Amino acid sequence: MEITPDRISERRVNVYAQPPQQPVPPQYPAPQTPAPQQAAPQQSFPGQQAPQAYPQQAAQYPQPNHPAPSTATTLDKTNTFALLSIILAFIAPLAGIVFGHMGLSQIKKKGDAGRGIALTGLIISYAYFVFVAVFFFVWIGFVVTLFSSLGGLMNGYSDYGYYN
Repeated sequence: MEITPDRISERRVNVYAQPPQQPVPPQYPAPQTPAPQQAAPQQSFPGQQAPQAYPQQAAQYPQPNHPAPSTATTLDKTNTFALLSIILAFIAPLAGIVFGHMGLSQIKKKGDAGRGIALTGLIISYAYFVFVAVFFFVWIGFVVTLFSSLGGLMNGYSDYGYYN
């Protein structure tokens, strides 16, 4: 059996797919305007222009307010450093901070999209470092408290026996 372009396109047709539907704006009846009446021809004199009839304007009806169609957000115009900032905020927060600041700088200069993404990467990265710093100080305090408690317990014991 020979494969031809017609047979290939037959296989790719999805019989369940609906054709894309375009939104149809509502149809309003056309305004009814009376037919313009012809004025009696006037006599023109030499050196005088003939009077011109002014076109009658159709009555203007207010147009209904339709919301503007939404535009899909794409990543092709989003700053790459901003995307790297939010990704690296979870993997390597220091790199997330660096790329976040570089992304904000580029966004400010070039006007790229992605300011919110860069700020989110920076906030997550800085929050990670604050969490690590708080955890470190709490851990150091825990260790100091542990050794001081052990020192207090060991103060009353001696290797030479029990003293009153």
